[in-house]
Amino acid sequence: MTEMITIGDYTVTVLRDGSSYLPPSFYPGADFSRFPGLLGADGTYEIRLGAHLVRGPAGTFLIDAGAGELALPFPAELAGENSPAHLARAGNLPAALTEAGVTPGDIDAVLITHLHLDHVGWIMKDGAPYFPNAVVHYGAEDWALLDGDEPTREIMEAAEKAGVLRPYGTEDLPGVRVMSVPGHTPGHVVIELASGGRRLWFTGDLLQLPGQLTDRDIHFVTDADRGLATAARARLLAQAKREGIVIAAAHLGDPSFRLIAADDSWIPAR
Repeated sequence: MTEMITIGDYTVTVLRDGSSYLPPSFYPGADFSRFPGLLGADGTYEIRLGAHLVRGPAGTFLIDAGAGELALPFPAELAGENSPAHLARAGNLPAALTEAGVTPGDIDAVLITHLHLDHVGWIMKDGAPYFPNAVVHYGAEDWALLDGDEPTREIMEAAEKAGVLRPYGTEDLPGVRVMSVPGHTPGHVVIELASGGRRLWFTGDLLQLPGQLTDRDIHFVTDADRGLATAARARLLAQAKREGIVIAAAHLGDPSFRLIAADDSWIPAR
């Protein structure tokens, strides 16, 4: 079922590229017994890999670019009796775009929240930009991360050679506001969409588990600076609650679009 929300003159659609199946150890500080139903029968937490499609007056653009054609085996050292075969599988973004009635050539821009593989995977395909008419915007502070991430480095260096990259801050992005929110990565951003009196924040990987709404001791294994990420999360979620801002996290579903209620619980945004 297609998940969509309207923010003023804009329509935002969830595009699913695949799934990742993460063991509890990927969430330091999380007690999963407090969150019944999150872990599957295989003992992992399934998260969505994908992107958000935005259509409106400023054009047609993506927030993040999925994981690409990916089949990452589940680490043997973490495997249990019922562990899944893969830590991550992806490759469905082209089909999701088609279902939404969009072609890669329709995309005017791709706004990357941070430079991890599961957010940049479809920027390039077979040595060429997969979105041939799109400019790809990213946080320049994340470039240093590529030295330890060969797949992402190859994608970004190929995109740089193709001339499609633009660091945030080098040109205006109509209809959106980009906020620097380091912590998960040095160049991580939160992207605001505002129209018709409504606001939505694409929070990338700032928010990884629903329980992080109230539990400041839950982190993610790849957070570059847990202290910065925790402080930013607390500050932004407090503002989102106060001002009624819709949250669209990269990996959270059911619901994919959320508001924060007065009692500090999640409620679906419509």
